[in-house]
Amino acid sequence: MAATAAMTTTVTATTATTTEHTETDAMTILLRTLSAAALLAAAAPAAAQVLLLDVNLNLPLAAVLDNPCTSKVELIAMQGSTALAQRVWLMPDGNLRLQFNETTTMSGIDTTALLNPTKYAVAGSSVQDLEFSPLSFSVLQFKKVEREGGADNFHSVLVLSFDPANLRLQIGVEPACDNGMP
Repeated sequence: MAATAAMTTTVTATTATTTEHTETDAMTILLRTLSAAALLAAAAPAAAQVLLLDVNLNLPLAAVLDNPCTSKVELIAMQGSTALAQRVWLMPDGNLRLQFNETTTMSGIDTTALLNPTKYAVAGSSVQDLEFSPLSFSVLQFKKVEREGGADNFHSVLVLSFDPANLRLQIGVEPACDNGMP
């Protein structure tokens, strides 16, 4: 029993010394890691951006558009989708960086012509890379509307609205004349 008590004492003493040594090592490692991170951030601030969001989505679109460039009322029922790849970065200065690539296709018919409805189509893509203060804003992407059997003079406008609260782009569609006027 005396040997067991002595062995227990020795193990306890060794464990206490090991624990103190581990805490000191952990503090040293933490201090070295923080110092290295600070040096790297100061040496290469562009590399200090942090990826906050990286998504690839296929978003359905549906809208009823009226050609705003003519006095004739048209109710063009459009359906399609937008393939959206979006990244949001936090920059070292606190600004946000938004990168997106979108491809949109839609087709539709003028619902006011019951017997022989005119067919319409929209197709286009865009790439953006923007840096800004973390505020709400919208990006407008104009896409030419093609009418079957003839030329037309209006665009669909893909409205991509950025919400800094959830970092996502919300999409909508509006009509515009070739000159950009609603």
